[in-house]
Amino acid sequence: MNAKTITVAVLAAVAASAAAVSSPGAAQPAGTPWSAYVADFADGTVTPINLATNTPGTPITVGDGPSAVAITPNASTVYVTSSTAGTVTPIDAATNTAGPPIDVGEGPVAVAITPNGATAYVVNSASAIVTPINVATNTPGAAIDVDPNPAAIAITPDGTTAYVTSLDTDTVTPINLTTNTPGAPIDVGGDPLAIAITPNGQAAYVANFGSDNVTRINLATNDAGTTITAGDDPFALAVTPDGATVYVANFTSATITPINVATNTTGPPIDVGDGPLGVAITPDAATAYVANSFTGDITPINVATGTAGDPIAVGTNPVAVAITPDQAPRAAGTASVAPAGSASTFNASASTVTYGTITTYTWNFGDGTTTTTTTPTTTHTYTTPGTYTVTITATSSGGTSTLQVFTGQTISRNGGPRAVATATITIPATSTTTTTTDAPKTIVTVPRGGRLARTGGGGGPFIQAGLVLVALGTTAVIITRRRRRHRPV
Repeated sequence: MNAKTITVAVLAAVAASAAAVSSPGAAQPAGTPWSAYVADFADGTVTPINLATNTPGTPITVGDGPSAVAITPNASTVYVTSSTAGTVTPIDAATNTAGPPIDVGEGPVAVAITPNGATAYVVNSASAIVTPINVATNTPGAAIDVDPNPAAIAITPDGTTAYVTSLDTDTVTPINLTTNTPGAPIDVGGDPLAIAITPNGQAAYVANFGSDNVTRINLATNDAGTTITAGDDPFALAVTPDGATVYVANFTSATITPINVATNTTGPPIDVGDGPLGVAITPDAATAYVANSFTGDITPINVATGTAGDPIAVGTNPVAVAITPDQAPRAAGTASVAPAGSASTFNASASTVTYGTITTYTWNFGDGTTTTTTTPTTTHTYTTPGTYTVTITATSSGGTSTLQVFTGQTISRNGGPRAVATATITIPATSTTTTTTDAPKTIVTVPRGGRLARTGGGGGPFIQAGLVLVALGTTAVIITRRRRRHRPV
């Protein structure tokens, strides 16, 4: 098979020879940890898969010849290129319904979404352009000219540069995304069909279909360096969110080649289904999902052991796969303060998470002491009275906390500031009775002689005297009256 016939032709040939496989139609249950979205070139559909159970849901009809998938950082919208129709279809991930198609260039075969979620960049192979789409309005912008027969795109984690491969010139061209202007092309191997970037932004890996290898590009200098031997006809690749491994899908040899990023050496190939054309990795870096175009299924691979699991039947001709980004937890909680020398109690049970669970809570007590817990409650004893700033940082089971993790097309971990909650507490020198409620309160100051009034959330008594009570990340109550008194809130 000659990749110079452009990616669209390769996909069409695959579709023509793929065996028919019926797709299960079980509805995806609500509240599942993540979903994989699988593009089926022959069927003209995208199928969501519940990754908690590896069960396919109802296929979603899109434009003819879907060839690539990318998902917005907030996991709200799935963008699907339809290479035959010349369109991009947005799918509402909450309802799995397709929106109106967006006209782009001829032969759209690849898509990547910037880490800030503002723009989707679409590679159009037949018209040799990249089309930016405003995600807020789903309107295309001015086309960016690139080298003939572009095939793939990856965006750097800082969102400043896109790298686009060209099959005709065997190059990768950087595009300045501030000005949308191309830079000097970088020579790589024959027929570069795929590209991905390490999460630290230091390197890009390019799958060269024609030369059966992978080229590493140093992104600090844009120089092509190490060439790594892959299997027969490498067609797709993905980098694990921890940046440790590149997984290369080899079309003809029906294998996945793992590459150790630290050493740029390959591990034993992993057998998958026939004609693998796409690969994506879960946000927790635990499982790789491979789209096998000839066998009409998806192969899950255990990343830790390098072993393939039972294939998941999905459609006739799966060619691409993307996985919903994990989201930052929302940290929140309460503090029950005690005098210096006694244990204060902190409770982050009010914290929430979109997918999975919260696995760790990192506490900074503001006095130089930190600790990490796997449960939402902890205690800490302050040795000196005073005012302290307490911070809690939550991390999800997907590994998501404050930082984004991005490898070129779809964010893996959409970390952000909501994973952190900060509050100020005052540790008294004498014993004080404190009762907290699990309903949020906003900050309020009651002057001497004043009256404690409800300022937000549900009711419940606060019994305090001359201390600061803070619900982490959400609320605080300050009472300056020294005489202990109880008033309903």
